[in-house]
Amino acid sequence: ATEERLKASLQEKEVLLQEIHHRVKNNMQVISSLLALQADELPDAAMRSVLLDVTHRVRSMAMVHEKLYQSADLARIDFAEYARSLLNYLWRAHGNVASNVALIVDMEPVLLSVNAAVPCGLILNELVGNALKHAFRGRNGGKVAVSLRGGLDGRVCLRVRDDGTGLPKGFDWRQAD
Repeated sequence: ATEERLKASLQEKEVLLQEIHHRVKNNMQVISSLLALQADELPDAAMRSVLLDVTHRVRSMAMVHEKLYQSADLARIDFAEYARSLLNYLWRAHGNVASNVALIVDMEPVLLSVNAAVPCGLILNELVGNALKHAFRGRNGGKVAVSLRGGLDGRVCLRVRDDGTGLPKGFDWRQAD
């Protein structure tokens, strides 16, 4: 009887956690949609770009909760699967620019907790978004390569590379705004 109560309690908690992930995802998607709608209304291109960047960040966080909701393991997700979804979203979101940029993906399955997946997803969003916005200006396309490896020590290596124009000569990242 005690074992049955424990199993029932565990099942209730799993359903509750799944519902929480679902609601968080839905709320973030509403926020993302509102931001995108507001961005469409702005005449100022710079402000529109800022709001769209925020939209992509919120969407990348919502996608983590979407993957957790769909997963049998409610505490961890396969980051490679999530990263592929995020990259597909970013390529669609960046439309014309991304259509001329080849995406090369080389990722192995790596399980991450939500506490690790969200910041890693935001980092991936920033790196790829910056590459699509800045690396190929004045060029007709190029390549972005994303790789993911898990180490035996529990560390994860996420690498984003592009063959874009690179940083300007004399650029000092310590002095940049």
